Amino acid sequence: MESSIRLINHASVKFQFDNIKILTDPWYTGSVFHKSWKLIYQQTENEILNIIQDITHIFISHEHPDHFSPQFFLDKNIKKILLKNRVKILFQETKDKRVKKFLEKQGYMCIEVSDGKYFELSNEVKIKIIKFGYIDSSLIIETPQEKILNLNDCPLNNKEEIEIFKKKHGSFDILLSQFSYAAWKGGKDNSEYRKIAAKEKINTLVNQYKILDCKYAVPFASFIYFSNSLNNYMNDHINNPVDLYNKIKNEINVIIMSPNEKQNLKDLTQNPESINFWKSKYQNIDKLPIENFNFTVDYENLKLQYEIYKKKIFNLNSKILIYIASKIKFLNFFQPINIFLLDHNKNYEFSLIEGFKIKKENISDIKMHSESLSFIFKNDFGFDTLTVNGCFEASKEGFIKSTKSFALGSLNSMGLKLNLGLLFNLKLILFFFSLLKKVKNKL
Repeated sequence: MESSIRLINHASVKFQFDNIKILTDPWYTGSVFHKSWKLIYQQTENEILNIIQDITHIFISHEHPDHFSPQFFLDKNIKKILLKNRVKILFQETKDKRVKKFLEKQGYMCIEVSDGKYFELSNEVKIKIIKFGYIDSSLIIETPQEKILNLNDCPLNNKEEIEIFKKKHGSFDILLSQFSYAAWKGGKDNSEYRKIAAKEKINTLVNQYKILDCKYAVPFASFIYFSNSLNNYMNDHINNPVDLYNKIKNEINVIIMSPNEKQNLKDLTQNPESINFWKSKYQNIDKLPIENFNFTVDYENLKLQYEIYKKKIFNLNSKILIYIASKIKFLNFFQPINIFLLDHNKNYEFSLIEGFKIKKENISDIKMHSESLSFIFKNDFGFDTLTVNGCFEASKEGFIKSTKSFALGSLNSMGLKLNLGLLFNLKLILFFFSLLKKVKNKL
């Protein structure tokens, strides 16, 4: 069986097993996370069309835009090729079927694969999709010759978790995993948090490799830079692949690949040209284009957007539970948040209970641009986007308080609602508080 791997970009690779050709997480153009992330390297349109000419399957790991790019699937030239070749799109099983519905509306064939169950692509190639948390998923590919684990962004971090995963799913020949941090790390002045986060990513990659008995590790899913004037400071401590390679090459068999590089899966080797490619790119990261929020959303428009946002929140969730939670002060849920809008140079108070109004006090819980607040009001996933893009400043207490109000939209974007049934979802509650605790301890 001819088996190969080709790095395309970021979290996108192309696997070939004879006639089965699987493309993962195709995002190749444009900025994502609300004008805040860009690719360090971009393919041309012709290169992209050439890549997809012969693929049989596309795996989408999760709904974040650097993995699931609607723009890719809506592109007329891409769509023409994918539909003509009857390419099957593989996605994790979900309750809301949102991704599946979107793709099927465009004429694509989308298969939701049951969590942890084998799904055969051919007599010799089978896959498993393993869900992580409430959005992420990994891909296991098995053939008679290889066993591959694509972890992308999956939070398989501490040794105990990796050991449990190994007991369930075994060892692997090839590991693909994220190699740098990908979200807000405490604000502009918290350089130490970013240093720690970068180091933790390296340690995690090494632990995954060793515990899962891998033969090769291919770091990927981090070939981006923070591209907004409000978050580009976060590029200061990102792991670049060259430094990563030099730090761990004596510990594990790490292979740094460059875009469009293709290798035989049976015998991966480090190509010096790939090291030189990324060395050049990361040395010039400060010269890459920077985006800005150029449009100020005035108070009256924000107020109208707030009213629509609040109505939607109350339609989807229990208004009574929101009100009761807001009265239990020590829990700090749904408390008024002081938001300083940078482009307004003014403070506002946000509360689901008490409204959205101008505030005279100068003390703020969180600072952001009016475009960011507008984005939160317009999109369920808006606050999740803000925490990923890092285009804000907040104190420890301000971040926790903001999360305990705005995260309800993120919950709704996952197809979940605040109601009596949710109160008995212990797994979700523990997951939420563990994430908050993890961030709080590092701020």
